[in-house]
Amino acid sequence: MKSPSLMTGRLLAATSLLALWSVSAQAQTQLASAEMATTTQETTSANTSELADIVVTGEKRETRLQDAPIAITAIGGDAMQERNINGLVDMSAYVPGLNVTQNQGSERVITIRGIGYETSSNPNSQPGVAFHIDGVYIAHTMSLAQDLLDVDRVEVLRGPQGTVFGLTSTGGAINLITKKPVIGEASGSGSISYGNYNYLKGTGTVNIPISDTVAARASVQFLSRDGYGSSIGVPGVEKYELDDRSSVGGRASIIWKPSDTFTALLEGQIFNQDNNGALQKDERDTTPGNRRVNQDFASTFKIDTRMIYLTLTQELTDNVIAKSITAYQYMLKNQTGESDRTADPAQMDHLVRWRDRSKTFSQELTLSSQNTTLIDWTVGGIYLKQKALQDIYEVSTPGSAAVVLPDGTGIKFQTDSPYQHTAWGAYGQATFHATDALSLTAGLRYSWDKVEAQPYQFFQVITGRGAKSDAFTGKLGVEYKVTPTNLLYATASKGYKPTGVSFVSNAPFTPGSFASGPQFVPATFKKETVKALELGSKNEFFDRRVRLNAAGYYYWYDNFQYTAEDPVPFAGGTDNIPKAEVYGVELEGSVLPVEGLRFDGTFSAGRGKFKSDYLVIDAQTAAQVRAATFAQLGYPASYYYDARIVEAVANARSNVNGKRLPKMPGIQGTFATTYTADLGNAELTMRGEVVHRGKYNYRIFGVAADDRIPAYTIVNAFIQYAPEDKPWRLSFSAQNIFDKDSILSRFADPYGSGTTSVEYIPPRQVFGTFAFEF
Repeated sequence: MKSPSLMTGRLLAATSLLALWSVSAQAQTQLASAEMATTTQETTSANTSELADIVVTGEKRETRLQDAPIAITAIGGDAMQERNINGLVDMSAYVPGLNVTQNQGSERVITIRGIGYETSSNPNSQPGVAFHIDGVYIAHTMSLAQDLLDVDRVEVLRGPQGTVFGLTSTGGAINLITKKPVIGEASGSGSISYGNYNYLKGTGTVNIPISDTVAARASVQFLSRDGYGSSIGVPGVEKYELDDRSSVGGRASIIWKPSDTFTALLEGQIFNQDNNGALQKDERDTTPGNRRVNQDFASTFKIDTRMIYLTLTQELTDNVIAKSITAYQYMLKNQTGESDRTADPAQMDHLVRWRDRSKTFSQELTLSSQNTTLIDWTVGGIYLKQKALQDIYEVSTPGSAAVVLPDGTGIKFQTDSPYQHTAWGAYGQATFHATDALSLTAGLRYSWDKVEAQPYQFFQVITGRGAKSDAFTGKLGVEYKVTPTNLLYATASKGYKPTGVSFVSNAPFTPGSFASGPQFVPATFKKETVKALELGSKNEFFDRRVRLNAAGYYYWYDNFQYTAEDPVPFAGGTDNIPKAEVYGVELEGSVLPVEGLRFDGTFSAGRGKFKSDYLVIDAQTAAQVRAATFAQLGYPASYYYDARIVEAVANARSNVNGKRLPKMPGIQGTFATTYTADLGNAELTMRGEVVHRGKYNYRIFGVAADDRIPAYTIVNAFIQYAPEDKPWRLSFSAQNIFDKDSILSRFADPYGSGTTSVEYIPPRQVFGTFAFEF
């Protein structure tokens, strides 16, 4: 077998050769054009003579996507509607290197190039991919469950964004950009969709000119459908729906532009979702059908998010512009769940309350250059203060309880854990245009974070604790335009994810003691950093009828944060694995072979593995070892604090060195064909699409029964009829045409019942949409 370093070298060499080949081909054809039109997103129609430009904000500066020396993908709002992308989890596999899964049916876990979030059971830990709405960092991962409202486009930046997007962006950043009010324009739009499972979605938007300097925009969206599955075991209900949806959201914004140099934009949005829980089928459940389960507890999910933010923009001079973004966020999530995933009363483990609440204030200030030719620069600073709470109450039979109340109620787990996260950072980045073709970029950021917590667990106050971390991150890059439409770039960057605390006992480790603290899991965990090298090329050929972008990358990963089990029962928390490496290649392309026909495709191949000796054990294996050792010792009742049982669990740990990083599909990609026909007085658009997501391990442990996620390939289709002289259009969409029950994710419960359950991708969804504008 070839060594990883040799394989990595060949991957990067292949990317460089591809870039050099594309430049050579472009030079031979001599078809480059320096003058190009501007639009914010690709349109569905293929009836055009050249590929449209895509303008992105990227690193907080507007530029053409093809001129941005970073790996970035933009998906327009219309394209998201056609693919039924309503939330982040629906974006999985549509972007090279992007994988979005769910944790326990509610929390979204985003991974880009193998860098993600392996500590979702710890509320004060941070994700590896930072999610933003209009540049505002969304502080609580539960807020990622909200629908995407009034979308202009979503930009996905791949790789560490340790300069201008410094908050927890070791893997990358996602920025949702919403549509803005237009001064002097009275307009509106709406749509209504209906499909199987009683799928019903409606949107409505109006743009209102108030004066010559003021305009407002308001939009509303609702979405509902029946459940994709059901439980047959809930008492008093023949079929309790699961995986259903009922949500409503709204946005409002007002813009004031009293002069050519000043703009004030006030925006706000609300979102509410209230439905039954996700379908999570235990691997031991023999109920016929993948979307049918036998569980005796009614799971529910409710979330409310609110957000208001003010953006002030002032041109200080012809060459300097200042921007301020002040934001406030609120999130409240309430959830109940069937933790044991069964109707067996002897295994009763019910999550009767799981509440997360978060309030966050943030302020960001930036100064940027404009209308400059020699140096483009940006400097800024950000402050964030989050106050949050996690409140969990889990009951069980007394025989399997950790605490039994006087009334006989068995408590599996209880916590009331307030915490707060304070962060600030200062950054600067500049690009020096040495020549018309050669540019050099350098950026630096200092980040400081503090987490404080005062947990209350099993009806006892745990000593308050806190942790601090800081880091210098940034990037160095060089880009060279061989021709106006062929770009080569190389970037070295670093990303950082802060420290945090585990809600574990501060007591010392005492073998065999009920009051023992953890043997290995620390009370605080280390910060996580990623150093990255990326080589890329962006190209257009043949009068901009062919576009091909390529990137190759290698990461040095330090102090990987993960959910750790301890030999002492109920003492798990968050810990760090010292070293890992990640490498891969990505391709994106579009072709217009003839008028009316278009091909689009993406491809990514990557691999990540741990590179240091480090012993780990997962909660499921630990539970099996405890039970087996307990039986050998002949105990009459469950008691796992015996020193011999703790030692047996410690001896069962295995070395993680060489194991793959989790949630990183080896290969994934998409291919779409779009044909647009001119019918004389209307346009007919038809598209077929294939989406493939490769296999991967859900957790670091790589246990076959608990972690293996098989690959899947699904087929989607879209057709639209749009009259030229009418303000309406009619379309039909179909996702997962062949109705595959492929696995989206697994959940191996690290703290509760120890069950392992699977969640499935949505089944075949077919719906029609009537949309109009005025």
